[in-house]
Amino acid sequence: MQNEVAPVTPGTPTGNPPDPPGMPDDLIIRRSPVGIAVIDGEGIYRNVNPAYCALYGFRPEELLGHSFLRVFAPAEQPRMMALHRQFLAVGGELKGEWEVVDRAGALFNVLSESVSIRGDDGLACRLVYVLDITQRKRTEQALQSSRRFLQSVLDGLSAHVCVLDAAGVIVAVNRAWREFAAANAAIAERVHEGADYLGVCARAVQPGHPGAPEAQAFLALLHDVLAGRRTQFQLEYACHSPTEQRWFVARVSRIEGNDPVRFVVAHDNVTELKQAQEALRLQAATDDLTGAASRRSLMERLKHEYERVRRHPDHHCSVLALDLDHFKRVNDTWGHAAGDAVLVHLTRLMRDSTRQIDVVGRSGGEEFTLLLPDTAPEQALELAERLRDRVEHTPLQHAGQSIEITVSIGISAIAGTDPGIDAVLARADQALYQAKHAGRNAVLLGGLPT
Repeated sequence: MQNEVAPVTPGTPTGNPPDPPGMPDDLIIRRSPVGIAVIDGEGIYRNVNPAYCALYGFRPEELLGHSFLRVFAPAEQPRMMALHRQFLAVGGELKGEWEVVDRAGALFNVLSESVSIRGDDGLACRLVYVLDITQRKRTEQALQSSRRFLQSVLDGLSAHVCVLDAAGVIVAVNRAWREFAAANAAIAERVHEGADYLGVCARAVQPGHPGAPEAQAFLALLHDVLAGRRTQFQLEYACHSPTEQRWFVARVSRIEGNDPVRFVVAHDNVTELKQAQEALRLQAATDDLTGAASRRSLMERLKHEYERVRRHPDHHCSVLALDLDHFKRVNDTWGHAAGDAVLVHLTRLMRDSTRQIDVVGRSGGEEFTLLLPDTAPEQALELAERLRDRVEHTPLQHAGQSIEITVSIGISAIAGTDPGIDAVLARADQALYQAKHAGRNAVLLGGLPT
């Protein structure tokens, strides 16, 4: 707080020349709309004007001859007297904002400034000018309260949020933003309050920078929002660290009705969602037991290869229909757990016998389908024979027992004249049926459509 003091008494400010002739000092003081008081070295009011009295709710006679400390709370009075005496003794400044007390005991805020003068007796006095700034303080406090509320709301969000001005400079960030910056030292010094966010985004667009294409798309959209060409946008992007893969969704929008204009940038970490989606995709694309491609995934790849052959007639793609011989006997003899182990064992053998571009899919039960892109029927026949021989001579070791198995395989090739993939699968199934009818543990190459 600052002290309040009474305005001038007749006399001359210390070190200053006398005022030129004109209106008497007392009249100037009385008519001033600013509260003015003169306080002597003992802290006693020597002069107060009507504006000063009105400010505190006192009559002049209630102040004149009394200590200026009566307009301060008791706890503040010793400090204010010390400041008063120090000012008169050594000079310097005595000005600022103070919390004071009116006649009814109500607290309010004033802005005051003091100058040293000499009274008629030649002794130093303090002339103080006082303005009521209570409403301004209330407005400032309300604004600060609003800012604290806004900050608490921002800090409560899990997204990394910053607020930009019209030039793209960061004017506020939330706790999640600060924590992410602190955990990523490479960007910590570039995304703080007062930083040029547009400049940060522009550097990320430079060739060779990780994620440059996504950063370029983000920067272009951000420019559109700042320029008023759009009000908002959303963009998903990858932001991998050296130790983990991460994905985010960025949302940028204009804060409507705000003056000055402001924009909110929020980055949501969607890594867990992406991982969950990938897990679901893999679950839908693979067979739970064997890890082979699911029937749905297999059919999608078959359709893709079918369309490829239709566009490029010189392209080859073969399909193998494979069935485990006497699988029911395995289950009846060794149990269903052994049967499951046999299916897993067979899948492993098929994968070990094929290329990475080939697809091993489980059609159902003990039936499998192998898709062999860029493979002519004669090449598929050679692979099928090698696979059949390997299965026959690689029994499964399970629960201390050696379980021998064999397979029958039918082969067909996709033709550009096929009406659809069902026709291809039907020829492979027909060849498989003939192989099993011929005694099983056999491979048979089916014909092409006529």
